[in-house]
Amino acid sequence: MAKKFNYTARDKEGNLLKDQITALNTEAVENYLNSKDLTIIRIAEDRAIDFQRLSEINIGGVPMKEKVVFMRQLSVMVASGVSLNKALAVLQRQANNPRFRSALGEVLGDVESGLSLSKSLRKVPDVFDTVVINLIQAGEESGNLEDVLVSIADDLEANKKLQDKLRSAMNYPIIIMAIIVVILVLLLWFLVPAMSDIYSQFGAELPAVTQFLVDASEIFLKFWWLLFILVAGFGIGIRYLLRTPKGKYAFHRLVLKMPVFGVLVKEIQITKFTKTLSLLLKSGVSITNALDLTAGAMSNKVFEEELIIAKGEVEKGVNLSIPLARSEVFPLIISQMINVGEESGALDSVLEKMASYYKNEVDVKSENLTSLLEPLILVVVGGLIGFIAYAVYTPIFSLTQIIE
Repeated sequence: MAKKFNYTARDKEGNLLKDQITALNTEAVENYLNSKDLTIIRIAEDRAIDFQRLSEINIGGVPMKEKVVFMRQLSVMVASGVSLNKALAVLQRQANNPRFRSALGEVLGDVESGLSLSKSLRKVPDVFDTVVINLIQAGEESGNLEDVLVSIADDLEANKKLQDKLRSAMNYPIIIMAIIVVILVLLLWFLVPAMSDIYSQFGAELPAVTQFLVDASEIFLKFWWLLFILVAGFGIGIRYLLRTPKGKYAFHRLVLKMPVFGVLVKEIQITKFTKTLSLLLKSGVSITNALDLTAGAMSNKVFEEELIIAKGEVEKGVNLSIPLARSEVFPLIISQMINVGEESGALDSVLEKMASYYKNEVDVKSENLTSLLEPLILVVVGGLIGFIAYAVYTPIFSLTQIIE
């Protein structure tokens, strides 16, 4: 990452020069000053607070939209005959995200100094993942960079659309659950105590369901702070557990077994697997390296582990279709189609067709996710309303008999 250096030097006439320069390290500054025939007196890194660098702090990383636009425009410009240096300079100037703009500036500097695009991108690993960088490297080595950039742009764009669909589909159930929590809090805080005061005036014995609600309200009012601590502690514990390999693996396995959502997650992972492996193989990456990179691209640890196991068997000379046929998470159709691709020598094409099929399945399910979750939401909401109504109105009938 480039830094600022203050230097003091003398020119050929003996004039003292003091200035500041941005470079990767002290050696780069020395090379620059020597090229200007300057006599170096002092070089020191600028330790002052750089408010421009502070503005580049970007919580959450570079937005996917920025990456999609960059890769799409880069592919178009390179395909149109624009030099890579000029294309990067244009895209760097128009980048909106501060961190992305800074990273592209570093990449541009490295490319101008003679490094390849893939090697330059490896120096900013927080921008693009390893799979994308290896695809670019494969495209550079095969002389097919333009097509690879188009494929990466298509893949990133598809991922962006899927993320937007899932986010939109999950808004409805999240809002409903938030409303349920608010209703429960208001119920336990205001309604139940008022109801309990009214019933206690008659001295009647409350039904078990109503008494449970009253007891729950009293406990909530007395120990709400303890409940808050328990919930916060549970959240922190889960977060810590998910940072451990075993905890994350167990959680990801549980996700795959969830109704509705688990099927969608499984198909998303299969789409990612087939698409990524197809792109890597088509770009000339070996099957073992492609499996290693594809495993690293999986967001679900169960799928990642299955592919690591498959890679180990492929290294021993076993066809990929065999370990996948024994897998618990990959459908049998996957191994059968891969077997066809291996026998025909067109594995990348078969994988691409499967990726297209599963992408369509994911699109349909993600669009219908809200309607698929509605029955479950209705059961929860209906059950809650029914419970409250039964608990509140049952004592009324008992009080009516007492009054009579």
